[in-house]
Amino acid sequence: MDISSSELTKWAKKQFESMGYRINRVNNIPVRRRKGTIQKGWSDLQGYTSKGIYVACEVKKIGDTFSVEQIERLDDVRHCGGKAYICTEHDGKPFLVEFGEFIPTE
Repeated sequence: MDISSSELTKWAKKQFESMGYRINRVNNIPVRRRKGTIQKGWSDLQGYTSKGIYVACEVKKIGDTFSVEQIERLDDVRHCGGKAYICTEHDGKPFLVEFGEFIPTE
């Protein structure tokens, strides 16, 4: 089963909400003549807990690659005390893995 990026994102958002995160999808795709406004590398999902713990999640379908900026951003989040995750798929099912347990290659 092929899972779309949109389906992975929706699934991950629900998972984070069930863990108590206030989570938001960040979309920086240019529309018409309007350019995106977020610096490169910011994650697809971002949020925080009621205790102020920041979370960032990069959503990647099988075969998608990470940019250098995405890897640097996830690493920075971790080193600043936040939680960094990757949402991907395995055997046709979505799953979350904490960044650092899985280090993506370019």
